Amino acid sequence: MLNASVSFSVLMLTGVVCLIILTVFICKLIISITNLTNNANIIATSVQQEIEPTLKELKEAAKSINSIANNADTKFQNTKISLGSIIGATACLGGKLKSFSQGIMKGISFGLGLFKK
Repeated sequence: MLNASVSFSVLMLTGVVCLIILTVFICKLIISITNLTNNANIIATSVQQEIEPTLKELKEAAKSINSIANNADTKFQNTKISLGSIIGATACLGGKLKSFSQGIMKGISFGLGLFKK
């Protein structure tokens, strides 16, 4: 009976020691997790503070680029229209000058033909 009593006492003592060790490791784990969440919260806050001005700058840059692109498109369309009208006027004038020069050449050849006879 003494043997069973000693064995039970050793078993209880071992169980209590294991329970104490397990409790200590769980407390250390809880402390580490708390520190980790605090650090993650600090990092998230810092990133949020850094991202907001960056996003504002990117938004302003996008607006600026968009306005530059629209302005360039407008200028290109105006240039295209102007160039088209210049080419059209030149072609019209060139066609008239061509017919005028052909008329002069016909007149000169007719006149020379009269002198040859």
